[in-house]
Amino acid sequence: MKIRKGDTVKILYGKDSGRTGKVVRVFRKDMKVVVEGINEFKKSVKGDGRGRVAEIATVLKPLPVSKVMLVDPESGKATRVKMSTNSRGKERISVRTGKPVDTKPVSKGNEKAVKPKSTQNTKKEDVKEVAKDTKKVEVKKEKSETKDK
Repeated sequence: MKIRKGDTVKILYGKDSGRTGKVVRVFRKDMKVVVEGINEFKKSVKGDGRGRVAEIATVLKPLPVSKVMLVDPESGKATRVKMSTNSRGKERISVRTGKPVDTKPVSKGNEKAVKPKSTQNTKKEDVKEVAKDTKKVEVKKEKSETKDK
């Protein structure tokens, strides 16, 4: 999916066709997006009699991605997007102008965080020597305890 959170999109068809809005949330699995101020519905919420008062809440419902198109930041018109790979990684390129749409490269978000290497590493040889020494000490203690009994 080439639409991300924070993008400005234009609604292509439906009751809100022609309007633009900012993407608030993206449902990649369902291929839907929630756009700010678009596809709003009123929902009646009951009060519980104690503290919560009955009210009519406004709910934003998701739209299919096929109903929206990204707005080119330069021209202000709806445009298709193609992906391009360069030295900085993947970028979204506007088909209308041929320029990058966003400033930061696209990432899948599944890169694992790399732990910095510690400056206080102990060499394997030193660890083995210390382990041998502690085993010798433990064996000596056990022998002395058995002699005392």
